Amino acid sequence: MRVNAAHIPRLFGLALLLFAAVEAVQMTFSIEGELISECGPGAQIHQVPYGAIMLQISGAVVLGSLMSYESSYVKNVARRFNACDLKRLFLGMVVTGGSVYNSGGKYCIRFYGKDHALHQVFSALSYELYRILPSILYIPERGSYMCQLYCKDAVLDIKELSPGTNARKGEVPTIEYILEGDWSIRNESMRVIMSVSGWVNPSLKRTGSGYSVTTKIGLGSSTPVQLNEEYQILAESLSLKLRSYSDSRYPDTAYLMTYDRDSCRTFLEMGGFVEDCTVKKGRYAGKEKNAVLKASLAIGGICFETPSSADNAVETGIRNSNFELTALLGRIMLG
Repeated sequence: MRVNAAHIPRLFGLALLLFAAVEAVQMTFSIEGELISECGPGAQIHQVPYGAIMLQISGAVVLGSLMSYESSYVKNVARRFNACDLKRLFLGMVVTGGSVYNSGGKYCIRFYGKDHALHQVFSALSYELYRILPSILYIPERGSYMCQLYCKDAVLDIKELSPGTNARKGEVPTIEYILEGDWSIRNESMRVIMSVSGWVNPSLKRTGSGYSVTTKIGLGSSTPVQLNEEYQILAESLSLKLRSYSDSRYPDTAYLMTYDRDSCRTFLEMGGFVEDCTVKKGRYAGKEKNAVLKASLAIGGICFETPSSADNAVETGIRNSNFELTALLGRIMLG
C-alpha cells in the first residue's frame, strides 16, 4: 500500500486519537482492578486521579485533531495568497456549500458535503484565517459530513462580504468579492467552487461510425438565478464557456454546464477539482473527479464499436489517468 506524503499528518493524527482511546481503556481496567483488590474488609479506597486521566486523554485527542485537520492544499494556497484573498476562497466555500447562523449571541458557519477532503480544506482554511478549528461531524443517515465553525469574526466577515448568505431567510448570496480579485485568486476560487458544487459526467454519443465519449462538466443544479449569473461571469473571466440552463421543476433557479472540449481542458489545466474530490453518483461514483475528467478528455473524439468498449476505455483511462493518450490507446488495443 502506497502512502501519499500529504496524508502522513492525517495518519499520525488518527494514530494519536487511537492512542487516546487505548489509554482510556487501559486506565479504566487498571482502576477497576485496584477497586476490586481493595474492596475487602477494612480496605481503604484510594482517590482516583480522574482529572489527570482526562487531561492526558484530552491532550492526545486535541493533538490528534490538530494533525487530522492538516491540508496540503491550504498550506499551498496560504503561501501564495494573502489573508484578503484567502477570505475569497473561504467565501466561495460558504456561499456554495454552507450556511450562516447568527441569533441570540451565537455565531456559527456550517459547511456541508460528502467529500471529507473538502471539510479538511474548510477546517484548515478556518484555522489559517481565524485560528479556530471547526468540528467535523459525520451524519450516517445522509452519508455526509457537516463542519461547524463557531466564530463571531468569521460570521461578521461573511455577512459583510455577502449579506444574503443565509438560506433560511431566502436571501441570495453573492460572490462579488471574488470577482473583484485578480486572475490567480479567481482561478483558485473557481476550482474551490467547482469542487464543492461542480460535477463531471462523461456521456456516450451515437455517431455514424459507432460510439464516442463526450466530456461534460457543470456547476450546481438549482442555484438562485442571480448567483448563477455571477458564477457564469467568473467562469467567462477564466475562458470557461459554461452555458446557463434551467429546470422547470425548480423556478427561479439555474445551473451551468458545458460540452465544450476546450473549456473542459482549460479547467483541468487550471488545476481542476481539488485533490480527492470524488463523483457522488452514477456509473463513476467513488472515482476521483479529476481522473474521470482526464480519462474522458483522453479518449474524446475516438469512435468505438460498442457502448461497452467505450465504457471500458473510460475505466482504463481512470485507472491510468497520468498516461499520455498514445499509451492509453495502446493499452486499450491490447485489451
